[in-house]
Amino acid sequence: MANFFSASQEEQQEILLSIWHRFKYLIVGFFILLIIFIVSRDYIVDAKEQRELKTASLFQDYLESDEEKPSSGLELLNDYPDSLYSDFVRLNQAKKEFSKGEMDKAEDLLQLVLDRHSDSSEGFNPLVAAAQTRLCRIYISKKEYQKVLDILSNVEVLTASLLEIKGDVENELGQYELARVSYTKALQNSPSQTSRALISMKISDLQGDEIE
Repeated sequence: MANFFSASQEEQQEILLSIWHRFKYLIVGFFILLIIFIVSRDYIVDAKEQRELKTASLFQDYLESDEEKPSSGLELLNDYPDSLYSDFVRLNQAKKEFSKGEMDKAEDLLQLVLDRHSDSSEGFNPLVAAAQTRLCRIYISKKEYQKVLDILSNVEVLTASLLEIKGDVENELGQYELARVSYTKALQNSPSQTSRALISMKISDLQGDEIE
């Protein structure tokens, strides 16, 4: 490099031409790959932004629709089944199916949400917690208590609602000591004064059971 800067202008040109003739294919290939990378990156970013805009628009239409099965919700589930908004549609549809007494349909929708995030390592996910809570309540309504415990046994972080549900199931199974522990943890973690009052009543009822 020192020889290059100390050389005359003609000598520098000769050195550059020599480098070009020796490595011209590598240099051209490098710039072609660079251009391809930039174009591909811009395309991917643009496509992702368009996809997010489309799914957000469809979900907004779904929320504003009064139809029993709004087309925007179906389009989300059919065309963008792996999007976050599709999971929100499944949660909402599960709620509607449950209110109509269609327990199996609601259960399938909620289980699909859980299956989609079963391999996730993102830690606590409010959407998954909501699906777990609703699915547990379906199982409780069907008196399938062991299924509730099976779900909760695989949950790393139990919310106050899930802890209360766990206590309800343990109470139904006659496991009063375990129920008291679950209710107490739910009481400590619940942000709602109304929920805390209800949980306190449940604990009091457990204490009454023990005295008997």
